[in-house]
Amino acid sequence: MKKLIALSIAAAPSLAFAQAQIVDSTTLVQKFTSLGNTFIQVLIAFAVIWIIFNVIRFIVKADSDDRKTYQNAILWGIVGLFVILSLWGLVRILTNTFKTENVGPRPGEIPSIQYQP
Repeated sequence: MKKLIALSIAAAPSLAFAQAQIVDSTTLVQKFTSLGNTFIQVLIAFAVIWIIFNVIRFIVKADSDDRKTYQNAILWGIVGLFVILSLWGLVRILTNTFKTENVGPRPGEIPSIQYQP
């Protein structure tokens, strides 16, 4: 519990909305995009740390009966990392396919769809 509280306190400045003032929908979308990217990066880091931690435990417990447990933990860590990176890649493919960017309408403009052949 103490580690969770310490982690949330350490991550609070990067997740705070107080870093830039939200004045329109574009800045709000940019904030959510930034939060999403930070969340994905934390998930990737956690998955890599999980895999490395279980590989070390697997090596240290060379003659133990717990090796099967560590093998499963390593396998599920790799599967989780694959899923995270696949979803991130799929979003990037869709973004490039439909030529969407993090650019929104200027303040006072009416949102419109621009067709680019």
